[in-house]
Amino acid sequence: MYIRYMARLVIDTGTLGNPATGDTLRTAMTKANDNFTELYRDLAETTSSNGILTTGVTNGDVKIFPNGTGIVEIDRLSLNNTTISSLDTNADINILPGGTGGVVLGGQVTAGEIVTNQITSNGSNANLKLITAGTGDLIIDTDGQVGIGTVNSPDSKLHIKSASSIITLQRTADANKPGLDFQNSNGNVRAELRMDGTDGTSNTVFVRTYDGSSTAERFRVTHTGAKVTGTLDVDGGISVTDNKITASRSNDNLVISASGTGEVEMSSSVLVKGGTPFVKIQRTDNANVPGIDFIGQADTSGAKILFDGTSGTANELIFQTFTVPVGLAEAFRVTGSGAKVTGTLDIDGGINITDNIITTSSSNANLQIDAAGTGAIELLTQKVIMANLPTSDPSNAGQLFNDSGTLKVSAG
Repeated sequence: MYIRYMARLVIDTGTLGNPATGDTLRTAMTKANDNFTELYRDLAETTSSNGILTTGVTNGDVKIFPNGTGIVEIDRLSLNNTTISSLDTNADINILPGGTGGVVLGGQVTAGEIVTNQITSNGSNANLKLITAGTGDLIIDTDGQVGIGTVNSPDSKLHIKSASSIITLQRTADANKPGLDFQNSNGNVRAELRMDGTDGTSNTVFVRTYDGSSTAERFRVTHTGAKVTGTLDVDGGISVTDNKITASRSNDNLVISASGTGEVEMSSSVLVKGGTPFVKIQRTDNANVPGIDFIGQADTSGAKILFDGTSGTANELIFQTFTVPVGLAEAFRVTGSGAKVTGTLDIDGGINITDNIITTSSSNANLQIDAAGTGAIELLTQKVIMANLPTSDPSNAGQLFNDSGTLKVSAG
């Protein structure tokens, strides 16, 4: 619509008393017609591209007011106080800039719905805030997927992409427990991820899951490590419950292995308990000599129990002990046919056997050889040498003595 300001034609009404000094009736009506013609052409010719509605007052306002409760109608728009609405039912209101121009809305903007595919903040590096009224929720209702950052095509329901993507959950009171809730299809919470507050163990992270009747804590990342409430299942192979580690699969071995040349270290006593418990030491090469090494405070071997290999006398059990002058050396061996002592065999603190010599351990103690019941002591050798027998009767009943080459028994 083109509306312009025209030059108004003023009717000269003459002076008081009607001395015929004003415009004639014809001239006056002609001016009136011209004024109305100009006004009609400027306001009614809406197809003109040059229509301008303006005021002749410098910097003056152009005001259009309805009467009473009426409204101002412009084409198919209604202006009522501060409300702009469409006169057509369910019709859109389009605000379109020209060319590369934009639509700028100053101050706070309240919208029931924004139909577009992009919302951008106007200021340089300015935040874009979506704020609900009161306790209202902010809902993103889409059957598609949501991308945040430099995502061209999200590949999950929520896809965040940046050089270092971080999701921040900040609580406004440290006693609170912020986190994530996981719901089932009915909207019921079935798992929780939380950061504990000051009324718990502050700043630890814990996981709660639903067992069919209630939701309870199952796992917690503490300040020094982690804590499991219940059973820890490691890769379906090991279960850890309280202080018990078990193999998960039926009849499976429980394997504890160090890396490389490392060793499995236990800092307390080991109890093997069962119906018929065994401790097994298996070598992978029969030439090797496995066993048990007893380490002293200085981290040196004080004793060993070894299982001899094919490089020695295979399958014999060797006992080694440490002495200062010799070091670690074999002291006892269980062979395939009996046992062997290297050094002295002490029997109950009463007898010592060294090489082929049997002696009593206590000073001046008798060495007694006795058979059981009616059994006898049988010497199978062809020669018995008693080099240190007394040469006279010792007056000790039963004691042998050498009487000038004759073996006699003292009567006491």
